[in-house]
Amino acid sequence: MQCKYHPNEEALALCEKCKNPICSECTLQIDGRNICHHCIQTTFFSDLPQESKPSFIDKFLFLCTSLVPGAAHMKMGLMRRGLQLMILALGVIVIATYIGLDLIIPLALIPTWFFSFFESYSLRRRKAEGQLLEDRNLFDQQLFDYSLLFKNRRILGIIISVLGFLSLMQVMDRYSVFSDLFRSWDFYYMIKSSLIPIVLILTGIYLIFKAKKAQKTISDVPKEQ
Repeated sequence: MQCKYHPNEEALALCEKCKNPICSECTLQIDGRNICHHCIQTTFFSDLPQESKPSFIDKFLFLCTSLVPGAAHMKMGLMRRGLQLMILALGVIVIATYIGLDLIIPLALIPTWFFSFFESYSLRRRKAEGQLLEDRNLFDQQLFDYSLLFKNRRILGIIISVLGFLSLMQVMDRYSVFSDLFRSWDFYYMIKSSLIPIVLILTGIYLIFKAKKAQKTISDVPKEQ
């Protein structure tokens, strides 16, 4: 007698449920009873709800939310990661506008937007495949290693000083410093707008000198023989 599902194989038993001859590959013993794989699949998995494909409205709504950095992540339940992406995108605009460095807005906002857009579709595909999505922080899995930047205070200080200097130059260019300095409100607004650039410059200089002092201290320590 040949197997019902493998005609080239010899049947070794009969299925207790469908009474069909089955080979050793199709046989599964449960409490001493021979059950075929086909009966197990139809018994345990036929009643599972089938996941419906997303409708046109769902796809359109997801497209609309994916255009806003972090919104699609929130829609999928990744509230922490979505909020961090949204704060990063909006924070760059607010800070850059306030300190007068509008030129850095596209440099930071465009990569953030593309990252959020394509990652949202990647996470949606993984979720559709049944993978469990973890709501991790934005910088838990980095594409680049930023540890060198934060460990080397000299590099960080130079970057902060350059940003502060560029911002200060934008403020000085916006307001007339050498003509009618004390006769208009331009001086007040210039000082107000210059506070953050000056703080950035002083912070960068402080980090640079502190890094030099730390390196000098390490070099003065005698090496152990």
